[in-house]
Amino acid sequence: MGYTRVTEHGYRYPLVDNDPPEHTRARRAVQNQFSPAAMARLRPAVRQAATGLVDAAAAMGEVEAVTALAQPLPDLTIRLLTGIEPPDPDTMASWGDAVGRLASADADPWHSELATDSLEWLAAKGVPALPEHCMGRVIMDSGGEDGRLAEDGLERLMMLDSIWLAGIDSSGSLLANAINAFAEFPDQWDAVRERPALIPNAVEEVMRWDAPFRSFYRRTLAPANIGGVDIPADADVCVIMAAANRDPDRFADPDRFDVTRPDARAHLAFGASIHLCLGAPVARLETVEFLTALAGRVRRFERTGEAVRSANQAVRKFSSLPVRLVPA
Repeated sequence: MGYTRVTEHGYRYPLVDNDPPEHTRARRAVQNQFSPAAMARLRPAVRQAATGLVDAAAAMGEVEAVTALAQPLPDLTIRLLTGIEPPDPDTMASWGDAVGRLASADADPWHSELATDSLEWLAAKGVPALPEHCMGRVIMDSGGEDGRLAEDGLERLMMLDSIWLAGIDSSGSLLANAINAFAEFPDQWDAVRERPALIPNAVEEVMRWDAPFRSFYRRTLAPANIGGVDIPADADVCVIMAAANRDPDRFADPDRFDVTRPDARAHLAFGASIHLCLGAPVARLETVEFLTALAGRVRRFERTGEAVRSANQAVRKFSSLPVRLVPA
């Protein structure tokens, strides 16, 4: 699996690669950075950024939605959150894509090398330029809120790198997937515009219907039986969250995209239990503000060319999504 290739370099992502008690220690060191209070402080800046992006795109009319709308917002949000001033957008995109692919069966040594490049850049240029009083400083200087991260610096660097890059790639994918869903189902966009109170639930339905992370690899610590299938200990298992989110035993008419679905939030797009995505509050905040801004300016999303999916087994995203924004 991809993560084993990264660990050949001597690196471990503190949250993804560990189980308790190491995982518990590492998560507690940073979880307050994603608290409701922290999100409330972040929201005004994200709202302003989303409004500015939508205003600019609406003025153009026809846009490539990934580069004009979906990717710039998480780029800015994660910069505000971590304090990291990134290199150029193309480099950021390649690093984020590589880190996402490490969890995929199609990961190869090149993706590991790109992930290593991101760590080296972060250590040499990103961390020294961090401003005071940002998440990056809390992690690198203090070892997290309670100083639980190891003092040798590598664990701290891995934590910051994973939050930084995962937050960019996954959120950008989610926002583009949302635009695509509403282009395909304009009646659902009408419902959102008529009832803005539906927007938080619409975010959950996008996550259920077309989440960024569709699968993940895990290794069993003990024998298990899942759905009548015996799985031995120390077996590599591909967990396909996208299939769970379309399970007809859990969701009525699961292939239907419905922003009023009462149990949309029961999806597994963010994982579950102790490995529930740390950045889920950020993704929800970004998408709510993004759709709110769009609902005020855009009546329809019309396709103007072929939508091209990225060839990535782990992350479901677009490399190109040309649309016309029909003004409200």
